[in-house]
Amino acid sequence: MGPPSSALFLAAFLAVLSGHVAAAARSNLTAGVPMTPPSYITSPSGVFAFGFRALDDSSPGKFLLATWFRSGSDDDGRPSGSSQLQSVVWFARQSSTYSSAALATAQSALSVTADGQLALADTADGGGNRVLWRAPIPSLKRGSVLALLDSSNLQFLGDGGGPENVLWASFWYPTDTLVPGQSLTMDDRSQGKLISRRADAEFTTGRFTMGVQTDGNVVLYVDLLSGNSPDNAYWQAHTISSSGNTTVTFDDQGGLSSTLYNGDVQSLISPVATGSAGKFYRFARMDPDGVVRAYARAKNVPDGGGNTSWSVSGAFPSDACNKRTSGLQGVCGPGSYCTEQKDRLRCVCPSGYTYTDAQHTDSGCTPVFEPQSCDGENNTEEYTLVDLPNTTWETSIYYKKFTSVTEDQCRDYCLNDCYCAAALMIGGTDCAEMAALTNGRQASDVTTKALIKVRRSNNPPARMSARTRTIVAVTVCVAFVLLAFPGGFLARHYVTKKSRERQDLLSVRAFSWKELHRATNGFEKLLGKGSFGEVYQGELKSPRRRLIAVKRLINSNEYSEREFSNEVQSIGQIHHRNLVRMIGYCKEGKHRMLVLEFMPGGSLRGFLFKPERPPWSWRAEAALGIARGIEYLHDGCVSPIMHCDIKPDNILLDGAYAPKITDFGISKLLGNQQVHTTVTNIRGTRGYIAPEWFRSDARIDTKVDVYSFGVVLLEMICCRKCQDPLVDQGGDETVTLFGWAIQLVSSQRTELILPDDDDAAADMERVERFARVAFWCIEPNPSLRPTMHHVVQMLESAVGEAEVLPDPPACYMDSAPLIVSSV
Repeated sequence: MGPPSSALFLAAFLAVLSGHVAAAARSNLTAGVPMTPPSYITSPSGVFAFGFRALDDSSPGKFLLATWFRSGSDDDGRPSGSSQLQSVVWFARQSSTYSSAALATAQSALSVTADGQLALADTADGGGNRVLWRAPIPSLKRGSVLALLDSSNLQFLGDGGGPENVLWASFWYPTDTLVPGQSLTMDDRSQGKLISRRADAEFTTGRFTMGVQTDGNVVLYVDLLSGNSPDNAYWQAHTISSSGNTTVTFDDQGGLSSTLYNGDVQSLISPVATGSAGKFYRFARMDPDGVVRAYARAKNVPDGGGNTSWSVSGAFPSDACNKRTSGLQGVCGPGSYCTEQKDRLRCVCPSGYTYTDAQHTDSGCTPVFEPQSCDGENNTEEYTLVDLPNTTWETSIYYKKFTSVTEDQCRDYCLNDCYCAAALMIGGTDCAEMAALTNGRQASDVTTKALIKVRRSNNPPARMSARTRTIVAVTVCVAFVLLAFPGGFLARHYVTKKSRERQDLLSVRAFSWKELHRATNGFEKLLGKGSFGEVYQGELKSPRRRLIAVKRLINSNEYSEREFSNEVQSIGQIHHRNLVRMIGYCKEGKHRMLVLEFMPGGSLRGFLFKPERPPWSWRAEAALGIARGIEYLHDGCVSPIMHCDIKPDNILLDGAYAPKITDFGISKLLGNQQVHTTVTNIRGTRGYIAPEWFRSDARIDTKVDVYSFGVVLLEMICCRKCQDPLVDQGGDETVTLFGWAIQLVSSQRTELILPDDDDAAADMERVERFARVAFWCIEPNPSLRPTMHHVVQMLESAVGEAEVLPDPPACYMDSAPLIVSSV
C-alpha cells in the first residue's frame, strides 16, 4: 500500500503546485476566468504582482486586493509581516477616497463580469455575491481585460486601441504611495490626496494626508475627514497660484517634486546621487506617522540572499515633531510627546501615564493615577513632580506663568495648584503651569525641562535601612498572627472600597434610571432648562456624599447604543479648570442622562445681569477663563470638540465664582441633524449662534463657537444682554448691542459703554482691547474670525504687546444710526 499511496500524494502535490505556478504566471485577467485568493498576476518583467495578499496573523483568513513589489517568498500568498506589507504600493478601497481597504476572504473572487465591469465579490456570508469593490468606469462602457504594466499601473481595457481604451487605471486612484513616473494632481478621481494607513500593517484610513489643493498648494493634513481645511494643515509648500494645477511627481532617482502651472519646480525630497537611476526599486509614501518618505531597495538581489529590506532615502518635513496645526494639534495626541527615532516618529507617554489606545500610540496618553482634585479630597503631599529633561509641550496654552523663579519655586506652585498637570521650566527662569499637555516634543535642542505631576503611591517606595526593615518585619509578623482573620476581611473590604472609589474618579460611571430617580428625589428640583434638556439637582451618597446635577437629554433618533457609551466615556476623560466635569451617565431604555458636578454659583446669566454689575476685574478674568475652556475643547482634546451652544446659560460658576462651561460634547451625542434643529430653534440661543447655521451650504466648524464667545464677551464687557434693544444718543432710534458698542469704540468713546464703572475706567486699554476682540469674533465670515487660541493670546496680551486688531465688521456699522459725539 505504501508505494501507491506515495505516488498518489506526489501526483496531487504536483497538480496543486502546477496550478499555483500557472496562476502566478498569468499576466492579465480576462472575462470568464475569475481570480481567487491567493492568486495574482504579474507585470511583464515580473517586478510587480497584483492580486490577493494575505494579511498578518492578526487578520486570519483576510486578503488585501493589492499591487506589490515582488521579492523572494514575499509573493506566495502566505500571511505577511509588516516589513513585507511595506512592499504594497496600491490597494483597493471600499468606496471613496477616504475609505479603508476592501478586505477579501477565501470565498472572494475578482472578475470581469458579464456586463463588462471589474468587481470584487464575496460569498462568505451566503445568500449571493456581495460586492466589496468595483472599479469606477464611465457609464455605457464595457471592459474585457485587466493588465498590470511594468510601471505597476493596473489598467482595465475596453475593446479597441489608444489611450481612450483605458477605462480605469490604478494610477488615477493612488492610495498612500507613488512609484517612479507616477504623479498626483487635484482632480475628481484622486481628489489630489495620498492618505496614510492607520499603521504599517493596518490598511484602515490613517490620520495623515498629503494633498494638492485647488489653489496649487501642497499641504500635509492631520485628521482631515474630507475636503481641504487650513485648520488641519501642519505643513505647506506655499505653492499657491491663481491657476492652481500643481503636479507632484516621483522620479526614478528618488526625488519628489512639485511642478507649478508655469513650469517652476520645487523639490520636496531631493533625489539621491546621479547615476543611481535604474539600480534601485523605489517608492514614496505618506507614512502613518505623518512624514512623507522615499524608500529604496537594491535591484538584482538573488532570492534569499542579500538585503531585501527597504531603506529611507529622503523625507519631509524634516522636523515633524515640531509641526502643528493652527489649532495646536501635532502628530502625537494629548498627554504624549514626540521623539524622532530611526525612520519613524514615536509618541511616548510620560511617567505615570498610559496610552489611551495601546494599538495606536499616536492617540495620546492619560494618567493611570487619580488626578488631584480641587475639593480637598486629596492633598498636596500625595503628589510629586517627575523630571523630564529636554521636553516641552505647547507653551502658548499655559494658564499661569511666573517669571524669574527657581525650579523649587516652580515645583511648589504646581504642587499647590490642583489644576496643574505639569509645569515647564523654560530657560531656567520662567515657570509655566499647564492644565493640559498638547503638542509635546522631546529632543536634544529643547532646553525646557518638564515637571510632570504624578501620584506618589504610583512610585517605588523609598529604600529603608536594615534596622528599619527588621523592625517592620517583626511588627508585620506579630500583626499577622493577631489580626490574620478579621484583618484580612477588613483589608480586603478597605482595598475593594478604595479601588471602587478610585475607579469612580478615573472613569465615567454608568447609573441606572432608578439610581438617578432616587438621587434627585424623583427629579423634584429643576435647576433649569437648556437647549439640550432639563437639569435637576441631586445628591449621591456613595462613594462619598456630594451634590450633582442630572441633565435629562432631549429625545433623538440619532442615538446609537454603542456610540453613546463611547462618546460619554471620552467626554468624561476631559478635565480642565474651566469645564464642568462629567461624573456619569444613564443609558437605559429611552432614557439618556448625564451626571455632572454641581455648580453652586448658578449661571453666568444670573450673575452678570443683576442690577449691581460684577467688578470689571472679575469679568475680565472670567472671560479669559471661558476662552481658555473653549480653546481646550478645540485644541486640547484628541479631536476638536465643537460646543455649538456657547451662551451665558451654559457657563456656570463654582463655589469660588470661577466660570465653567457645561454642555460640551453633547453635540457629538445627539448627531448633526438633531443639533442643527435644536440650536436653530431654541429661543434663548438665537442671539448667540453664528450666521452660517442658517446657510444650508455652509461648513459648520469650531468657528461657530468663536462667534458665540464674541457675543458673550461683549455682554460681559457691557453687562447688557445681546437681545435687548438700546436707545441711541439722540433718543430716537433703537440699536443692537453690536452696533451700539462698535460705534462707541470706533468713535473713541469707549468709556460710554461702561458708565459709572470706576473699576473699568481705570483699565480702559484692556476694555477696548477686549471689545475689539469681541468685534473680530462676531465677523459674519467665519474664515475671517480668529481661532480660540488666537483669542486667548489677544486677551492675555499686555500693553504694548497686543497686535493691531482688524476694524469691526462694517455690516454692524451700517445697520446702526450714527452716534453724535457730545461736546
